Amino acid sequence: MKKRTVGKIILAKVLEMPLGKYLAFIEKITQERSNLAHRENPLVKKSNRPRRSVRHSPTACRGHRVETVGQVFGRVTMQRGKLWFWISDDRLLKIYPTHHHTDDKVICSLKWINTRNTFSMHIVNSLLHYQRRYWLSGKDVHLRPLTFQQFLSLYPLRYLDQSRLSRLVSKLFVRTPHHEVISLKRLFLSPKRAYAYRIKELIDSTERPLNDKELQSLLAQEGIHLSRRTICNCRKLLNIPNYKERAACYYGRDVAFGEYRTLSEKKFNRIPAEPGVYELSLAGKLDYARHKSDVIYIGSSRDLRKRIASYTGNGVKNGRLSEFLKQHEVYVRFCRTEQYRRLERELLNNFRNNYGELPKCNSLGG
Repeated sequence: MKKRTVGKIILAKVLEMPLGKYLAFIEKITQERSNLAHRENPLVKKSNRPRRSVRHSPTACRGHRVETVGQVFGRVTMQRGKLWFWISDDRLLKIYPTHHHTDDKVICSLKWINTRNTFSMHIVNSLLHYQRRYWLSGKDVHLRPLTFQQFLSLYPLRYLDQSRLSRLVSKLFVRTPHHEVISLKRLFLSPKRAYAYRIKELIDSTERPLNDKELQSLLAQEGIHLSRRTICNCRKLLNIPNYKERAACYYGRDVAFGEYRTLSEKKFNRIPAEPGVYELSLAGKLDYARHKSDVIYIGSSRDLRKRIASYTGNGVKNGRLSEFLKQHEVYVRFCRTEQYRRLERELLNNFRNNYGELPKCNSLGG
């Protein structure tokens, strides 16, 4: 195999290295240890730059927490309406000289490091410009459609092609101004996914469930003309339920259920010993009179922790619920409220109105 081909293969592997492994590779080749420092975006004019921050303690940097080496490439901040990029480690910014070395392996390794560093900064700076609206708002709906081919057409760089771009962006994680860590690959999306984010925003913006025809009309008012079939596919892309499933939801947005937990884990110390309403459900959906649902029981208690823990013992008095607990993995989520009895009645009543009957394991209520 020719040297050039081998070099390309090894460069591809260097581009695919997770950040922690890549920093270890740099240290091995250069014998240079971590020098934590946040450096600002080199594209920002010097006259507008804040004072450079170098050699900081690993606990603070201009009022912001320094990123842990090996986790994120850097962070984006917003100051006076301008975006700034701060890199987490100086070695990710350096271009290492090769003329001082005589060992061919070291020279090749330094060239691969320089190539990845150059590619990384070029990609970040370009995406700061192209996806500016997203960086400012933090909302997916403000992401502009962008493919690898479009990126290379708009922001060409010597030796950077689609394959190398794809390998590298999936390994670059950045903290946004809204304190979310994202992969830069997330900023590359198809027009279909961009439409899906807009559809999700329309659905979330109203209490009334919108069907696909109504969504089509609202999008047309914005100059986005999509068929109902395409709208359906966009919904499925983000796992948005169809109109019937959304219309059948038995609780309003003012009811804040927590995350799902499996009863079998028995991590009851994470459940508060406070009054509230809880819901038991399965992984799959069951047939009800009007719609399908995964809910099997809705209950309430003055002590959520004690009541939910009781379902893992042998003394469950509800016979139907006991059978479900024996045969299936059951999930629980809860909502804390002092008015737990009233809310339980409302939820049971709403469930029966929407699904045509009470949950499978409830015999009274509503």
